[in-house]
Amino acid sequence: MTGSTTTASTDPAGLVPVAPAVSGGSAAETPAVPEPGPATVPAGEVLHGELVAAATTGAPAAGPAPARLDVERWLASRQPLPGADLARLRGLADDVAMYAQASRAPETRKKYDSGWAAFSDWGGEFGLPVGPPTPVEVVALYLAQMGQDNLAISTMDGRLAAIRDRHLEAGLLPPTDDPRLRRIRDGVRRVRGRPTEGVDAIGLPLLAAMLATLATDPGPNAPLPARRAHLAALRDRCLLTVGYLAALRREELSGLPVDHLELRPEGLRLLVAQSKADQAATGRRIDLPWAPEPVAWLCPVRATLDWLDAADRRPYLHRPGRDRNGTVPLLSGITVGARARGTALTDRHVARVVKATATAAGQHREVVDQLAGHSLRAGFATAAETAGVARAVIARTLGHSTGTTDAYIRHAFDGAAQRALYDLAAMTITAPTALHEQAGHAVEVTPSVAPA
Repeated sequence: MTGSTTTASTDPAGLVPVAPAVSGGSAAETPAVPEPGPATVPAGEVLHGELVAAATTGAPAAGPAPARLDVERWLASRQPLPGADLARLRGLADDVAMYAQASRAPETRKKYDSGWAAFSDWGGEFGLPVGPPTPVEVVALYLAQMGQDNLAISTMDGRLAAIRDRHLEAGLLPPTDDPRLRRIRDGVRRVRGRPTEGVDAIGLPLLAAMLATLATDPGPNAPLPARRAHLAALRDRCLLTVGYLAALRREELSGLPVDHLELRPEGLRLLVAQSKADQAATGRRIDLPWAPEPVAWLCPVRATLDWLDAADRRPYLHRPGRDRNGTVPLLSGITVGARARGTALTDRHVARVVKATATAAGQHREVVDQLAGHSLRAGFATAAETAGVARAVIARTLGHSTGTTDAYIRHAFDGAAQRALYDLAAMTITAPTALHEQAGHAVEVTPSVAPA
C-alpha cells in the first residue's frame, strides 16, 4: 500500500502497514528483472515467461497475478489493530489456502506435478534453465524432444499444460502461450500426429457373454469359497450393468456411494455429484429404468438391488429428506469370510473386471488387450447411436456439454455383406468337413454369442 505521506492509514481490513510507505516510489523498489538475453527488448514489453519493467515508471508491465494468493505472507506484513481477533484471521487464511488447494482436482495436481518433474529432469540433463521463468526456447527444445520420443499428442499437451500452470502459479506469463511456440506445436501435430481410436467399445453381445460368466447362487450350505465367489459375482454384475447403462467413467463408478442412488417406481436414479467435467460439483442425474423381462439379464436395477441385499446395504439407499453423506460405497471388495468390505473399490478394479469377464467369455487375448474400464462407457455411446438415440441425449448421459461425444462413438462392426455370403454358402454348399480336418484344422462350433 503506497501513499503520498509517511502517515500510515488504516485499510478496510483493519490492518496497518508494518512500515510506512515512502513518498513517490522509486525504481530501486522495483524487483530485479532477469536479463532478457542478447535481443533488445523495449521497456515495458512483456516477454513470455518473464515480466519486463517499464523504464519510464519503474512499474512492472501488466501480467497475470499469482494463481494462488499468499495471504499468510501478506498478513505477516501487516500490523493488526489492538483487540483484533487474530485467531479468526488465521483461520480465514487457512480457509483461503484450503480453497486454493481445492481449485485443482487431486488427479489434475498429480498430473501437473508429474509433467513438471519430467520437464525439470530433462532440462537438468543439459543444464538448461527450466525456471520459472522458463525461456520459450527451452520449451521449444523440449517439445522437439517429446516428438523424438514419439509421445502421444495428449501426453505432450499434458506436459505443456504443467509448464503453463507452474508459471501461472508464480504470476508469470507462460511460455506456452507464445505464438511462435504454438506454430512449432502445430508442426509437431502434423508430423507426429496419429489417429486416436481409444479402447474398444463393448457391444451388447459381448456384454451378454461377459455377464453369463459370473457365478450363480450356490445355496446357503455351499462352502465358503463358493459363497465368496457368488458375492463377488453379484458385485461385478452390478459394476458391469451400471457402468454400461449409466455410461460412467471408471472413477465415477468406483466412487459412487449407495446414498447417491434413489429407488423410484420407474427404476434407479443416480446422482453423480462431481466428475472430471464438473469440477464445480453441480452434479448430474442419470435415470436407469427397469429392463423388460426378456432382457432382465441387462437390468442394472435388478443387479444393483441383488448386490445391495447380499451386502446388507439396501437401507442406505437415498430417501427424500435425508442428507447424503457418501460414507457407504456401492462397490467394495470381498473379505475372506464372504462379506463386503467397508472401503470402496479402486477405479483400476473396473478394468480388471472387464478384462477378466471378457477372458472368461472366450475372447481372444488380442481382443481383451483392447478393452479397459472406459470400454463400458464407449460401448453405451456406440450402442445408443446404433439404436437411433438422439446425440443430445447420449451427450447428456455422458455428461458432455461440448462436441466430445463424437469421440466416444466407435465404428460399429458391420460385416453385413460378408454375413450375406455366409448365408448363401450355408444354403448352397455342403460343408467341406473332411477337407477341413485333413488340412489339420479343428472344426469350430459357432457359439450362441460369437466373440466380438
